Amino acid sequence: MEPQETTDEATVENGAEVVEVASAAKPTIEIPVKPLSPNPEPAKSITTSLPPTNDSLPESNPLWEQVQQLWQDYFGEGKKDNLTLAIALIAAIPFLIATSALLEFLNKLPLLPGIFELVGFGYSLWFVYRYLLLANSRKELIDGIVAWKNKVFG
Repeated sequence: MEPQETTDEATVENGAEVVEVASAAKPTIEIPVKPLSPNPEPAKSITTSLPPTNDSLPESNPLWEQVQQLWQDYFGEGKKDNLTLAIALIAAIPFLIATSALLEFLNKLPLLPGIFELVGFGYSLWFVYRYLLLANSRKELIDGIVAWKNKVFG
């Protein structure tokens, strides 16, 4: 007995053909069955039917409906202040990214990081001398903060 060839060419030489049957209702899969005998006989095939698949999305998704409802409650009609705030926050993101990239570039220059540290240290010393050293200047700082808070929050 000689060994069986298992390549595609051997299947074609043995006379096995796979015939696809198209059906509108159910897709089918053709599985070729190769004979075990060395005689070149035509191969038989087994047809298996698969259930139909539903590839469409569901009409309503409860999570999506909840997101739409929250969006409508927060940014719906008559809520222009919230929408303006949201647009401002979204527009601030590219500005912050650009600022971060600029500062990273400046930090890589040879002398600038040391100069930035020196300027920051000098400003900190001036702030302590101007606002925190004496009691009357601390009162002035606290009054300024309270006035700003009342302006912002009402």
